[in-house]
Amino acid sequence: MNAATPANFRLQRYFSIASGILMLGVVLPLAYAYYYSEMNEHTMLAGVRNEVLARIYANTLWPRYGEFLLRTDIDAETRKTHEINKALDLRIREMSRDASVTKIKVYNLNGIAVYSSVLREIGENKSKNSGFIAASQGRLVNELAHRGTMSATEGEIQNVDVVSTYIPIKLHEQGNVVAVFELYSNVTANVHRIEIVTYQLLFGLVVVFLVLYLSLLRIVAHADRIIQRQYLALKDNESRLQSKTQQLEQEIQERLHVERALRQSEELAAAGSQAKTDFLSGMSHELRTPMNAILGFTQLLDTEPDAPLNESQRRFVKQIMKAGAHLLALIDQALDLSRIEAGKLALSLERVGLKSLIDETLPMVHHLAAQRQIAPITVSVADAEVIADYGRLKQVLLNLLSNAVKYNRVGGSISVTATPDGEMMRIAVTDTGQGIPQQRLEELFQPFNRLGVESASVEGTGIGLALSKRLVEAMGGAIGVETTEGIGSSFWITLPVAPPESSEATDHPAALAISASSQAIEEDPGTGIHGRDRKILYVEDNPANVTLMEELIRRFNNLRLVTAHTAEIGLALAEQERPDLIIMDINLPGIDGFEALAKLQANPKTASIPVMALTANAMPSAIERGLAAGFHSYHTKPIQIDALTRSISQALEETDHGGI
Repeated sequence: MNAATPANFRLQRYFSIASGILMLGVVLPLAYAYYYSEMNEHTMLAGVRNEVLARIYANTLWPRYGEFLLRTDIDAETRKTHEINKALDLRIREMSRDASVTKIKVYNLNGIAVYSSVLREIGENKSKNSGFIAASQGRLVNELAHRGTMSATEGEIQNVDVVSTYIPIKLHEQGNVVAVFELYSNVTANVHRIEIVTYQLLFGLVVVFLVLYLSLLRIVAHADRIIQRQYLALKDNESRLQSKTQQLEQEIQERLHVERALRQSEELAAAGSQAKTDFLSGMSHELRTPMNAILGFTQLLDTEPDAPLNESQRRFVKQIMKAGAHLLALIDQALDLSRIEAGKLALSLERVGLKSLIDETLPMVHHLAAQRQIAPITVSVADAEVIADYGRLKQVLLNLLSNAVKYNRVGGSISVTATPDGEMMRIAVTDTGQGIPQQRLEELFQPFNRLGVESASVEGTGIGLALSKRLVEAMGGAIGVETTEGIGSSFWITLPVAPPESSEATDHPAALAISASSQAIEEDPGTGIHGRDRKILYVEDNPANVTLMEELIRRFNNLRLVTAHTAEIGLALAEQERPDLIIMDINLPGIDGFEALAKLQANPKTASIPVMALTANAMPSAIERGLAAGFHSYHTKPIQIDALTRSISQALEETDHGGI
């Protein structure tokens, strides 16, 4: 490498560091999750086995020895040498000969050990032990522990992993607890096997990451060399610029040369910025293509009827699908964040009903809330309207609700409220989680900053809140949080309240306005909205607007409405259905209304279909642009029913006469 190459540009170094962090962030949690899951499963199985043995011991021995064990007039030393205790110990040892029980104890309800297979432990007091307390209240408790040295029935044992189970003993199924059995099972071999498999899994994941890293490193190395050459060229231009500046007063030609060099530098910087955008977009496409194959084949494995997976393999497949979905969400959020920062995110601001939007969003988190035993989410929202982009506001609310579920305590609660605050509407999502430390609130809305929960089992990317903040601010609102450690958090957003509609719209509900408009048309038998059966295609991504249009079209028996929520679907339907009229929103996800209109005009099969614009963009320049682009007419939201109906009738009538 050239000695003059600056140390600032070391893309390979940054890539290696980022890859290492990513590998640790993925491999270690996966290995830990497997280890934790297996340990829990084996602890549970050992506990079940201990419970069954305890029931067998109790059913066999209690009728004969129960009265002796519950006597309170015998001290510990007397019990150790008592003939009944010796007979009991002999009987238990006979029953335990073929069972994998390391030690057995029996406690009375005062927590005193009235029997132990290790004689010296008779009289031991466990009244303060949490496992004993839970068992005395009727609950079974399992505890996994590693012991360096442990007293067992057969003597001292070293370096052993045991599961101790506290089992409540009842004389009858519905009776009270009369005593507590404690059984110890040796699970050292199982724990050792789990540790070996975990290390093997960890090694395999590291190998996969290393192969992927080496493949990508070649691409990064090439990009690094390009950046270094560009940087050196830029520094060379700057050097020449400084030289020409010193001679500015003597030579006008040198000054012009410097200006040209400066313009070249600016163009180079602009090209670099565009290259960054293109790289991010291209990388998103390149990541999605293999991810589609990974997730697709994973789902085929999961649903293969001829070779069904076993439970262990199914868990591994689910983990792959879960990680893939997490990566796709990270890509989408990163692209949204990049668009906002570049000022390229289009918003369609219109009247949005809060209650219907929240009712539509809540079912998306019900399953996750049920998994964490969250109480049904309470909603206290007036039937009010705000000015916002329907899809983006839904995205923000879904992010806040998802966080409220994920970072809540098990069995917690969530509430959603909306209250007026002057000319703004304050929408709050409140949870009963652990809260946020005050000293970390300044980091809350920073991208990729999860406030120290990266190593926790809660999934997340650290982008959601940063993206929500920028979306809310782009819609003219604000976002914040009120939190108390140990009690919970309340994330709130404010958005402008929708202004009151005109007196005419207030006096007449939408359905009556639609009915009146259709009646007015019906009174004119020559209008183009009647006659033969017609088909209208409506391209709109807001469900509330689609419902309103369906209500309007339903008033006319000869009209049939076909809907599409994206321009891409609308273009396909236009060619397939050949509608008599197309009504199209401008700000659509994917390609916008202008590009869709151009594609319709360029297609001989759809070029003759009139297209009306129906959008929230009411700027005069936007209206002029729409009419100049070839829209039959341009209508703004909120719609005027009469004007829209007349335009529909006029467009349909013109198609009858063979043109527009």
